[in-house]
Amino acid sequence: MIDARTPARSRTGGAAARHRGAGRAGGWLAAVAWLLLGGGMWAGIGLLAARMFATDPPTAGFDLELLLAAGRDVAAGRSPYDPAIVAGAAPAGTQLFYSYPPLVAQAMSLLAGLPAGAVFAAWSVTAVAGVGIAAFLLRRALGVRLESGLAIAGAVAASAVVLPFAIGILFGNVDAFFPLLYGLLLAGCLAWGRPAQLVGGAAIAVAALVKVHPASIGIWLVARLVRARREGRSWPVNGVVVGSAVAGAALLGLSLIAGGLAPWLEYAKVAGVIGGSDLLDPRNAGLAAQVALLAGGDNGLVRMLQLPVAVGAAAVSAWSAWSRDDVVESLAWGAAASLVVLPVTWYHYPAALLPFGIAAMLRAHETATAPRTAALLAGACAVAAAALLWLPLLWVAVALVIAATRASWPEAARR
Repeated sequence: MIDARTPARSRTGGAAARHRGAGRAGGWLAAVAWLLLGGGMWAGIGLLAARMFATDPPTAGFDLELLLAAGRDVAAGRSPYDPAIVAGAAPAGTQLFYSYPPLVAQAMSLLAGLPAGAVFAAWSVTAVAGVGIAAFLLRRALGVRLESGLAIAGAVAASAVVLPFAIGILFGNVDAFFPLLYGLLLAGCLAWGRPAQLVGGAAIAVAALVKVHPASIGIWLVARLVRARREGRSWPVNGVVVGSAVAGAALLGLSLIAGGLAPWLEYAKVAGVIGGSDLLDPRNAGLAAQVALLAGGDNGLVRMLQLPVAVGAAAVSAWSAWSRDDVVESLAWGAAASLVVLPVTWYHYPAALLPFGIAAMLRAHETATAPRTAALLAGACAVAAAALLWLPLLWVAVALVIAATRASWPEAARR
């Protein structure tokens, strides 16, 4: 029984403390539940990966094996590129060959002496952990009042049903790390701390030097920076631009020191040859390729359509940076546009949008926007799965993720 002489503030403070304690306990219980659910789903994917990796030849991790082979070539002093392609022979559409910038093979040379199975396991675990890191940093950048353990566990569990991400892991593709890289970029664009901004810029520089197409995010960054200067504001994107420029220059410098200019000249030749190869592949989700397939066209039509697609993607990046106030939605548009600037887009590429879905769900937590945001994101996962049967649906899933970012932003904060 409470003594009537106890000050009211003390009684209220004690009740508040008990409430906070109960809230923390409930949050950790929910985090454990999410970890168990996510752990079960990821364990199933892990078992599938182990069985696929054990086949002869392995049907899992083949993209990673391609990177490891390129790393072994570099470690042995050889070029990572196929001499026939360098000489001008266009590869077949189904042929696996190394076509990444030299920096990737140079980095993979550090792993060249390790067993492929061990690298694949560590690669996969690190990629999944990257989702948790992105969730943790986005929670902080958004200022969400949610237990960090719950945010991390929920994001890792939910990522198991994002099939572009799961398939990227099964393939051993570098895109499995794009949720982390794009998550670092988004966190940097949201945070006012200079270290987070610099790291976010460095992350997108790494993505661009690995896969090239994320370089179009630079259009979004420049347009956002010009808008900030025009409005007399200092936005976090200032530090992100600096971080991307410094990191990009540093990585290029290291690559040139390690291998000289010759690998980059070979890469330029390979990129030119690939541009003339067969783009009309039913597995190519690129907008130009899919329109050409639906129209019954040929490779010539794909190349003709790709120019307006690329110009349109650049325009979308600039428009979203200039006209959308909300950083999460605005950058989501830019990230989606970056997926189509090149003529080839594989199914696992939209895994890069995973951190935008995480950010949408985090800021919708305990708000009126939560049900609609969750429904849109669940729909995106379902439609992405259906895209395995009809590939154009992949872009519907992308649109649903962008819609979720908009739905999660309170109406009162919009223009």
